[in-house]
Amino acid sequence: MNAYTFTPCFVLFLLLCGGWPGAVFAQTDLPDMTMDLEEEEQMKLKQGALLSFQFIKPDEEPSFQDLQPTDNSQVHYLKGERGVHEKRDLLLRLSYDTSATFNPSDRVDEEISADYVIIETGKPIQDNWLKPGTIFGFHHILLKPEVDREEFEEFIHEIWSPTRSDALPDSKLIFLKAVSGAREGEYGYIWLIDSEETRDFYFPESEVPSKMYTEFEKGWNWINDDENLGRFLAGPEDQEFTDYLVIK
Repeated sequence: MNAYTFTPCFVLFLLLCGGWPGAVFAQTDLPDMTMDLEEEEQMKLKQGALLSFQFIKPDEEPSFQDLQPTDNSQVHYLKGERGVHEKRDLLLRLSYDTSATFNPSDRVDEEISADYVIIETGKPIQDNWLKPGTIFGFHHILLKPEVDREEFEEFIHEIWSPTRSDALPDSKLIFLKAVSGAREGEYGYIWLIDSEETRDFYFPESEVPSKMYTEFEKGWNWINDDENLGRFLAGPEDQEFTDYLVIK
């Protein structure tokens, strides 16, 4: 058998041209696609989607079965952090099928649960606003009895949403209409904020805005006057709200 002697320069040449003959090298420069695939699989909030709010009864916890998605929906687990339903758990089901129905378990309080359709989002939603750690602030809108609902929805589309949906950095406002349940025919909006840290930057305490938020608010505060929201609302827009933290 002939013996071969390889100079250092020749060895380097082999490595640069594709590696030592017969050698196997671990490929470590491939991008990690796991998180990207998980993000792609997640349904995102969008105009026309159905949101089913299923409140868990006090002293109850959702079961493993409660947290399972269906063929046409995904489910998220939220915990009330501030506001009316502080410390109250919420199951939120998202579906693109507005005719979808969900059979709540015995742990769900059907007296206050409701299904909503997203009627306005402002700019199209690109981000996943239902990932863990997001603040999901639900605000119930109380209208005056004599308000024309079509006129109010037109106001949302033409004035309120263009002014507020995308006005605050790291947040998003989307508008809802209840289509069944305890508040059928009523309206609300969700104030989405990317994290607790950002929410606390704007509101260090519940309903106590920071100086920075107050400066931003000057850009849209006019919308609360009598000629705008004052024509429709029976009370302040933030009179009844709950900040939920997305857990799952």
